[in-house]
Amino acid sequence: MCTRAHAGASLAVVAVDGRMPTARDALGPWIACGRTLVTLGSSGAGKTTLGNTLTGAGAAVGAVRDGDDRGRHTTTVRTLRPMPGGACLIDTPGLRQLRLDADDDALRGAFSEIVALAEQCRFRDCRHEGEPGCAVRLGVPQERLRSFQKLLRENHREEADVFERRRRQSVYKRRTREARERIAEKGR
Repeated sequence: MCTRAHAGASLAVVAVDGRMPTARDALGPWIACGRTLVTLGSSGAGKTTLGNTLTGAGAAVGAVRDGDDRGRHTTTVRTLRPMPGGACLIDTPGLRQLRLDADDDALRGAFSEIVALAEQCRFRDCRHEGEPGCAVRLGVPQERLRSFQKLLRENHREEADVFERRRRQSVYKRRTREARERIAEKGR
């Protein structure tokens, strides 16, 4: 169990395999008579599978996809499920959208090693994607860099007003239309 401080509170982070009975033991401190637990996460994350392990009941779960071994969206409504010992579990449908509760400065603070290494890049406007002399790509695990870039993109999408979102959407539609036209030209 790993405890991290966030927003003035201590949050426990516990990694479990929702299919294994040991998940119940790992989550034992939170499973008590009169308590209610809630599953929360993206579609296919295994919330209902974990719920089945905790409750001992078999709610319907979907098979994983062959291509990427990810779960499929199966749960469509919130369900209150009793657990042995008097606790309850609320099984929720998958979240389709999560909003990031941080600005660019907070993200840069969370990824401070990337910001520090960026100062050493060969080019001031380095995007850390393929430029020569990129200190970030050399000094940070690729997955961490991808996470940082993804969170920045999501943050910028959320900050955009309705007009900016429409403008971006029209650009994407135009690019898609042009790409389809190029493909059709090649096929002639």
